[in-house]
Amino acid sequence: MKILIQFLFVSFFLIEANNSFAQDTIHWRPGYKLKWEDFQGKPDSNSPYKAISTPAISYNLSVNEKKISYKVSCHFYKIKSWTKSDNQELLMHEQGHFDIAELFARKLRKKFAEYKFSSATISYDFREIYNKVVEEKDKMDSLYDKETNLSRNKQKQIYWNKKISSELKKLEAYKG
Repeated sequence: MKILIQFLFVSFFLIEANNSFAQDTIHWRPGYKLKWEDFQGKPDSNSPYKAISTPAISYNLSVNEKKISYKVSCHFYKIKSWTKSDNQELLMHEQGHFDIAELFARKLRKKFAEYKFSSATISYDFREIYNKVVEEKDKMDSLYDKETNLSRNKQKQIYWNKKISSELKKLEAYKG
C-alpha cells in the first residue's frame, strides 16, 4: 500500500493548490533574481513594511514497504508578496529571504537523506524534521531582518548576501 503525504508551509498562511498555483509560483533556481513585477499582491496600507515576500518550503513524501521517496521544493508566491517601493536595495533584501528559504530547503533535503527509515513513524518523523527546519529558517529570517535593519544597514546587507551565498554553496549537493 502506498501512502502519499504532502505538507506545505508558508510563512504567514496556507494556500490551497489549484490551477493558478503554477502561475502564482516561482520555483527557486540558481541565477533567477526576483523582480518587483513578481510582487503581485495588494500592498497592506496599514503595514509599516515597504515590501513583503512570501517564500515557502514544501515537501511530498511517498512511502511503500521497501522504499521512501520525497521531493522538497522552495517557491515564492507572487500573489501573496507585495511592495510599496521600487528600491533595488530592498528588492535585493527580499531576494535574500527567498535564498534563505532555499538554504533551508537544502537543509531539509539533507536531513531527509540522513533519515533512518522507520515505517511506523516516518510521517511523524518527517513532519517533526520539517517543523524544526522551518523554525530554524524563521529564526534566521528574523535575525536577517534585524541585523540588516530591513536592508537599511548596507554593510550588514552586504555581509548577509555573502553569508547566504556561502551557505548555499556549502549545501550545493542538496539543491533541488
